[in-house]
Amino acid sequence: MTIKKNSLIITLSCYIIWGILPAYWNLLADVNPLLILCCRIVFAFLFMICFLSLSGKFQTFKDTITNKTTMQYLLPAAILITFNWGLYIWAVNNGRVIDASLGYYMNPLIAFLLGILVFREKYLKLQLVAVALAFTGVLISLIAFGNFPIVAICLALSFAFYGLLKKKAQADPAASIAVESLVVAPFALVFPFIFLADSIAEVNIIGFLLLVGGGILTAIPLFLYARAVNDVPFIIVGFLQYIGPSLALTYGLIIGERLSESQIVSFIFIGLGLIVFSIALIRRVKTPPVISPVAQAVSQKEPSEL
Repeated sequence: MTIKKNSLIITLSCYIIWGILPAYWNLLADVNPLLILCCRIVFAFLFMICFLSLSGKFQTFKDTITNKTTMQYLLPAAILITFNWGLYIWAVNNGRVIDASLGYYMNPLIAFLLGILVFREKYLKLQLVAVALAFTGVLISLIAFGNFPIVAICLALSFAFYGLLKKKAQADPAASIAVESLVVAPFALVFPFIFLADSIAEVNIIGFLLLVGGGILTAIPLFLYARAVNDVPFIIVGFLQYIGPSLALTYGLIIGERLSESQIVSFIFIGLGLIVFSIALIRRVKTPPVISPVAQAVSQKEPSEL
């Protein structure tokens, strides 16, 4: 498959943005995390509505809202991604960037399990070994150190199940993001004025602009991902996926966070799991599909009908 240079750059940009977001949220360290979350939802929604209107997709947005089958997946998806955003912001602004990055390292492995259990996707035994290694690291941390990585687990599970619901919904990417924001936007708009009035009063003009930018930075990488991912081979997307948590981990170490013994054990086992998982993906990509004799005969005799 030929890789378009622009698609590769766009996909790479998506993961880089996700990776440097912790540094952005730290600029708002003095702002109440709940206020940051509410502003992130509201401004992401407004940005999405503007985008849909300018791109001529507003009717798609309306059709998505009125589709009961689609909405039964997007409603819980909206709740999950809101929880994920809120927990991530809290983790970053409370010195838990490393915990957050650990969660996103685990996410692809959990998504792999969901693919097997829910969508009955085919898998290689080596991939199961990779998942077993990752969960072994978590169990050792729990048993030997009595430290269950609750933040990492919650981030990984919420984002993995969010992805599952999005796959089930099969909705237009832009419209679905707008719908998810709309679902929780009324709460996000009202909650701060009732419970966070003091926090609002403490926000200066620079803080307000940063809050607006947070909503935009929420939507942009999702757009980039949706636009480019279909043009890039899965194996490359898989490798690029780890840029985000790797950048977040590096940032956490730069600002003075330290890896605990339990975190070191978890990272070692998850790292081994990711290496094995990547090897399995490479083998899967390099292995040519098996074509039955019947299919070969049809392709040779009736090329015009295929």
